[in-house]
Amino acid sequence: MGNIFYLFHPEKKDSDRQREEEENKHYELTESSDTCWKEEETNHHHERNNASADRISDLPDDILHLILSLLPFKSVGKTSVLSRRWSHLWSSYPIIDFHEIFTGNEAVHHQTKARIINTVLARRNENYNIKVSRVGKDRNDSCLPRVEEIVLNISSLSENRSYLPQCQLKCLSLRSIESEISTCRNSKAWLEFPSSYVVGSYLRSLHNLSLNHVDFLDSDLVVDFFSSSSFPSLEKLNIERCGGMSDLKISCPNLKVLYVSIMDLNSLDISGMRLEKLKVVDPFKTCIYGSGVNIFAPNLQSFGWVSSAYTGKCSIQSFPTLKRSDISYYWDAGRHHITTRKMHNNGIALLFASSQVEELEISYNSLQILSEIYFKLGGLPFSFMKLKKLKIGTVKGKRIPGVACLLKSSPVVDRLKISFRSIEGNDKWKNTLFDDANCTEEQYWEAQAQDLSLFLSHLQVADIDVGEVIPKNAFNFAKFLLKYARGLQKMILHFPWSENCLPLDPLNDTIALLEGFPRASAEVKFSTFCH
Repeated sequence: MGNIFYLFHPEKKDSDRQREEEENKHYELTESSDTCWKEEETNHHHERNNASADRISDLPDDILHLILSLLPFKSVGKTSVLSRRWSHLWSSYPIIDFHEIFTGNEAVHHQTKARIINTVLARRNENYNIKVSRVGKDRNDSCLPRVEEIVLNISSLSENRSYLPQCQLKCLSLRSIESEISTCRNSKAWLEFPSSYVVGSYLRSLHNLSLNHVDFLDSDLVVDFFSSSSFPSLEKLNIERCGGMSDLKISCPNLKVLYVSIMDLNSLDISGMRLEKLKVVDPFKTCIYGSGVNIFAPNLQSFGWVSSAYTGKCSIQSFPTLKRSDISYYWDAGRHHITTRKMHNNGIALLFASSQVEELEISYNSLQILSEIYFKLGGLPFSFMKLKKLKIGTVKGKRIPGVACLLKSSPVVDRLKISFRSIEGNDKWKNTLFDDANCTEEQYWEAQAQDLSLFLSHLQVADIDVGEVIPKNAFNFAKFLLKYARGLQKMILHFPWSENCLPLDPLNDTIALLEGFPRASAEVKFSTFCH
């Protein structure tokens, strides 16, 4: 089966004279085989007599294909007239690069291109895979047969919109469709995709679908677009920066991997019994009270959520078989005009879905919400009973209550990786009781010892990233762990490699200072690591 790669670019108008000249020029590749057969047959007798001297033709196909790959593509095509042996090699040559033929000849008409492509592919050996790369768009009704993969590369630097020809989807063999953007990040180039193409179309065997900068034209059909009726065999789906939809519902029965990124949705509904990997990044650009997210994936193995937008309804079912989860969420209540209670409920719902996870990573911006939850609710209403590895993003200033909130709900964690950075200026707890009492970080950690007793009894390895300059909050936390972590076996001070990185002497001095503090575990060992 074949792999087809397309590059969509603006077409230029041609005169009839230019069109005729280009047709004659490019038919050199596709028709040279037919025009030279008589000459080849005439010399066939001489070919047999000289066969003993033709050692290269006796080489295996794979080796000869490798040798041919070093030649320009047009030269490879010309070898087909040498003999039947080389004609066979040409028909089985695995790479066809039409871009080389058309480069420098932008005036060639798209109908001429289509005829050249169809003629070459018609002579291919059906038992060989074919890769056709970087071909201009074609609006006629021709269809490249036996295509397994199509890559739609939108390369226009302008605000042009490319329209996907329906004929390119009429391939019963099609297994993968991907759209790519090869322009600047803020490009406004889009691929217009009529949803009606898929409904009752030839894509029921599709396994992989990746849509980037795609504008759906039939908004009414998009609601139930990604379902069993349209994509019953789909296993991997990527949707990024797509327009023409406000409510996205995905329920493909065989879907295993799903990515939804940088959308402008009002609601997101995901359901999949076989879904194993899910990552959602900024699906909602604004906070709308009528918006909502619903996720049901009981067999999910990996979950990622990155969003700064609030949803009115957040219903995410627990993932009982989850192995890894990466959560980054935060909201500016003042900017979005939402209540603190609803903001907390969203955060709790996201974390509860990962409550059965084995490895969890929380970003630094999530600590703000967790700090507020800890102050106002006393912690999360559940525990991570399977969590063994916990990674916490950069801790700055008085966000350590968010750290305490996580540690209190992680009673069986045995490996902790946490980053600290110093912060300039007057940083307050944002809690009247602690601010009025001028509570220090060291005093705060001392007050948490009893609530964190289960965590402290199971922790074995503490990996602390201290940055280029050891911040005081990192030192206070390390001192707290040494004093109360009874099962601690190893403490690693992590620092980045740079010209301004910490010299060895201050690190050794810091370790020597920590070694002098009281330790709950006599087995703890210290080390440094530069990354």
